[in-house]
Formats: sequence, structure tokens, C-alpha cells
Amino acid sequence: MPKEDYLLKYLEKLSRVIAAMLGLRDKGYPEDAIRLADETYKELLGFSVNELNTMPVDEFVKIIREIGYSSTYLEALAQLAFETGNSYKIQGNNEFSQGFYQKSLQLYYFLNEKDKTFSFEREMTISELKQLTINTKKLI
Repeated sequence: MPKEDYLLKYLEKLSRVIAAMLGLRDKGYPEDAIRLADETYKELLGFSVNELNTMPVDEFVKIIREIGYSSTYLEALAQLAFETGNSYKIQGNNEFSQGFYQKSLQLYYFLNEKDKTFSFEREMTISELKQLTINTKKLI
């Protein structure tokens, strides 16, 4: 029971972090949203945003698979990566936004493997991420 309580509290925290990132970005503070994401990644995975950005996507997914997160947790992590990419995009850092969009896309693919329930919203996000990674590649 304590492990479930801990996971539930952490999921709630991730949801609040994502909402805060959206608010900061909307107010014109993408660097604060990135700082918040950085703190969250360090706490959750032990890596900074800079380390995650330089980490190959395959290695990132391997680490996530080994940890064995639940589908709900994976979805929150995928959203966090997506919002991190959006914050970097607003800053004009296409290299970092590309890295986080690719990681988010792979997390959503992994989520589809793990959770066989069809999600229209998830498929729309995957479609958007595919487009963003194609468009970002053209900019770099």
C-alpha cells in the first residue's frame, strides 16, 4: 500500500508540474518551465535536461523500459517530455526541442505497446509529434 500511495502522489506531482509548465510558458517564461522540468527529471530519472537531450533516444527508451513504469506514469512522462520540447521550441532551441519531441514520441509508442486501450487523444498527440519532428528536422 505505501508504494501505491507514493506512486499516486508522484503522479499528482507530475500533473502539477505539467500544468505549471504550461502556465509559465503561456506567461512568456519558457526558461522557468525548462528549469521546472529539469528539477523533475533529476528527481524522477536522475538526469538533467541537458543529459537527456544528448542521450540517444534508444538508450532513453531502454532506461524507461527497465524501470517498468505503469501506463499512467508513462503517459505523464511522455507529456512532460512533450511540454519540455514545446518550451525549447518557444526559446528557438530547435535542437533541444527535436530531442524531447523524439523522446516523447517514443514514449507514446511504448505506451501504446503497454496499454492496449485505444486512445484517440494519444493518437492525435502522436500525429502532432510526428509532424513536429519532421518540421524540426527541416529547420536544423
